[in-house]
Amino acid sequence: MSSTPRYTHALLILAGMIWGTSFVAGKLGVEATDPFLFTVLRAVFSAISIIPFFFLYKFDYSMFKSKALWGVALLNAMGILLQNVGLTQTTASNTVLLIDINVVIVAVLASVVLKERLNRRIVIGLVLGMAGVGLIATKGDLTNLGGGNFVGDMLVFMAGVSWAFYIVFTTRELKKGYSLLYLTCTVVMQTSLLAIPISMPMISDYTLGASSVLLAIYTGVFCTTVAFLLYNVGLKSLGATTTSIILLVEMVFGLLFSFILLGERPDMMTVIGGALILAAIMIISIKGLDRARRNRSAKT
Repeated sequence: MSSTPRYTHALLILAGMIWGTSFVAGKLGVEATDPFLFTVLRAVFSAISIIPFFFLYKFDYSMFKSKALWGVALLNAMGILLQNVGLTQTTASNTVLLIDINVVIVAVLASVVLKERLNRRIVIGLVLGMAGVGLIATKGDLTNLGGGNFVGDMLVFMAGVSWAFYIVFTTRELKKGYSLLYLTCTVVMQTSLLAIPISMPMISDYTLGASSVLLAIYTGVFCTTVAFLLYNVGLKSLGATTTSIILLVEMVFGLLFSFILLGERPDMMTVIGGALILAAIMIISIKGLDRARRNRSAKT
């Protein structure tokens, strides 16, 4: 019986913490810089930071010929772009909740794409999660539909949906036998190569300050390259439980940093909606934990 190295959990918590800070860093970045320009800068620094891995390892460059991986990278690029644009019209704390609901969407998509079983627990999680999204986006009042915050909330929610598709299709590609490190490096580079030409034509203001560059470096290097590499180390050891652990840690740190660094205090509807989303995530997470226990039992 093999045990998971203790450092693996520490790496996962660190990855979750880094991703938790990305919401605040992104919010500060798009407040000081055009969101499309910020996306380009993040993509550039992300690409630069991943280049050394192509020389440190015997890289399989044929992976760049895979149309499926380009599709996965496009989903990732759209997620980043939608989040950055959405953050100009909503809060970082709302963004944390509306993006992290994607664990529920992943469970539903997995039943279709990966042929995983869609059970009652997933359906309950989906209903609770969508109710939470509705409360946060509308504040319990349908007259808010179409307002600025609503548009921002829907943009970051769509970013979460894009990343849900990204997670499911990445999982499908990994089942084909790709190296986890090679796939991560390839997709990170492809994401940058797609995000830059998509965002460039939409930039309306090229004003750039030192803080914007530093934030772009942080989100590009740490929130993209470093966090994904840390996550993948844990993925090898923890498998099905990883998404649940990371998502809950990311939510906690994301909301905490939004409160401490931005002074964001959610209203009552956001608290109720967030509680519904958290409940949905925990319900779906139990499914992953149960499956992981069964897999370990079968191996012993």
